[in-house]
Amino acid sequence: MRACGPLRGVVVVLGLLAACSVSTSATAAAEPPGDGYLSRRVAILVYPEDRDFERSARGLTLDREITLFEGYLWRHSLRHLAVEARVTVVHRDLSSEEFRNYGEQFGYLLDLSPKIESDIREKGLSRDCLILLYDSPADRPSRLAGRTFFEGAHSSIPLRDSYFLEDGFYRPLHLVMAHEFLHQIDLAFSRLGHSADFLDPDAAGSPEAPPCIDAGGGDLSLRSLLQFNRECRPVRWDLLAPAFGTWVTR
Repeated sequence: MRACGPLRGVVVVLGLLAACSVSTSATAAAEPPGDGYLSRRVAILVYPEDRDFERSARGLTLDREITLFEGYLWRHSLRHLAVEARVTVVHRDLSSEEFRNYGEQFGYLLDLSPKIESDIREKGLSRDCLILLYDSPADRPSRLAGRTFFEGAHSSIPLRDSYFLEDGFYRPLHLVMAHEFLHQIDLAFSRLGHSADFLDPDAAGSPEAPPCIDAGGGDLSLRSLLQFNRECRPVRWDLLAPAFGTWVTR
């Protein structure tokens, strides 16, 4: 019996070391990672009504707005969200059946039709992170700035004339794109079980929003949404990797 004494002491020590190792690992997993950023590619499918869109003033304006969209997310997330937009222009007429009817108040929005699914496959794109930009046909007017569909987590934004105005327009296209893309981000956090780690952009100006989220709406709210979660802690962008992007350490 006495011979078992030292061995028993070794077992106790080893048990304590194992418990300490498990505790340390759990703590490390709960802590935010080192400095880095989430890298995500976004497919942007453009359906313009003019055939020379790419060389037109509207096409150049769209290029500028997409660049501003990428820079806006990078800058106001404090360099923690890097979005690379892959823009594909498709010249074909959109049929009436490709639009979803939201009634007299909200009008129509382009949805993921079989034809668009075919366009995505033909162009070698991914529909995992998709923004549709388009000129609405006369018989399919839209009264919404844009919408993100829960079913496919894709965003639909009609190209209004006001998006192509020069200085003075208070809500340019890149901010509309940023707003809708944050809906996709919100859905991604929720689907991965981290709903508390991001706030719905539509709720940013509500009385229930946390104090760290600017209640001014529009640009002011979007900036704070890119930095703080519901508990006013820094957004854990790493939680979206690898399902919704790649976490790159610096």
